[in-house]
Amino acid sequence: MASNQLLRQTIYRFILLCLFLSFWINAPAVIIYVVNSESRTLSRINTDTNQAQNAFATLGIIPNKVIVTEDFLWSVNSGDNAVQKINLQTGSTIANILIEAGSNPWDACFENGFLYVTGLFTNKVYKVNTHTNAVESSLTVGISPEALCAFNGKLYVTNTGGYNNNYANSSVSVIDLSTFEVTNTIPVSANPQYIVEQGGLLHVSCTGNWINTFGKVCIINPVTETVIQTLNIGGSLGGIWVKNSQQALVGDGNGLNLYQYNPESFTILNDPSNPLSPGGSVVWGNADFIAVLSPNWGSNGKVRLLHPDFTLWKEYAVGLAPTDLKFLPSDTNNDDETNFAVPGVTVYPNPVYTGQSIIFELIQTNPYGKRGYNNNSHFNLSIYNSKGQLQLQQTVLSDKFAVSSLNFGAKQPSGIYLYRIETEQGAVTGKFIILH
Repeated sequence: MASNQLLRQTIYRFILLCLFLSFWINAPAVIIYVVNSESRTLSRINTDTNQAQNAFATLGIIPNKVIVTEDFLWSVNSGDNAVQKINLQTGSTIANILIEAGSNPWDACFENGFLYVTGLFTNKVYKVNTHTNAVESSLTVGISPEALCAFNGKLYVTNTGGYNNNYANSSVSVIDLSTFEVTNTIPVSANPQYIVEQGGLLHVSCTGNWINTFGKVCIINPVTETVIQTLNIGGSLGGIWVKNSQQALVGDGNGLNLYQYNPESFTILNDPSNPLSPGGSVVWGNADFIAVLSPNWGSNGKVRLLHPDFTLWKEYAVGLAPTDLKFLPSDTNNDDETNFAVPGVTVYPNPVYTGQSIIFELIQTNPYGKRGYNNNSHFNLSIYNSKGQLQLQQTVLSDKFAVSSLNFGAKQPSGIYLYRIETEQGAVTGKFIILH
């Protein structure tokens, strides 16, 4: 009897192992690009073939960031004061676009056919026409701007304040893309170097001064253009990736650790007292795995792919002093699970304050993050409170609907509300937050 039970347990474990291996073997292939600053090369990693081409493209002087669009790669080369336009398939250089002498371009963001580039030493943002390969205009922002993020018709730029100023007056500039003018400046914690949007909120990773001012993450509501939460994580924070409403990961500027917080409750889960490992300076991922870039100072850098439980899956050696990591879009948007905004639907602002309107909008998003709005769309909208009680039901004969939070949230405490949107293609559900 005991031997039969042991046999059944062995078979059961074998089946589980096969299912587990099958999942990872069949995980969708992703192409990863890595900027090797000291090697002056661009690595191209194929997670399906496990091939790492560490000289896929030859880059300019002091390459810092890479931007991946539908047709091209764009390397921001600080030492050349230029952006290098690269063929996505062959790695050959198509053009070198001069930004401005002495500008030290740091980062870039692609939006609606334009590339917006920060000039660290000129305190400007440059608007580059990607068809003519030329700077079209420029705009003065704060001191030593670095990262950018486009969202809902606006561009958000992190101003670090500069090393020489001990990162004083760190802020985020708000630029109206329709007029290309600065409309607001939002104070944030010291040395904001990374910014991402997720679920209608902006998450800003502030590194600190590397000595005695430690890292924080500032959460900005783009509707009110204010910091609604500051997370005192500590350490010297690096890149940031918000997977969904339950998980946000932050890299370590020193390339050693990995930190984690809950972006819905703003609860810090892993800080320097209990960091995740292996860590790195830059982190990104999708539904299947997490990619962490380890600079491994003095030797070849490494890209480590982790299972969702943070156990190591794969590892690749890249070039010297890697500074950036990006995916060729296949599953690169963050909406891989039920989230504040479900794939095919955008919901903003989120959270929404009592008296403001929240907008539900059907969208089509291609793998490259380019949004196109549906034509002749309609949907049925239902909103429920956290107890599952129906608060609002509406048939919408367009692709967009705005409803005041007063209609269903004024007499109830702040909290989470659920929505269900039914379209001809099927139903999607998600959640949003009302704050009083």
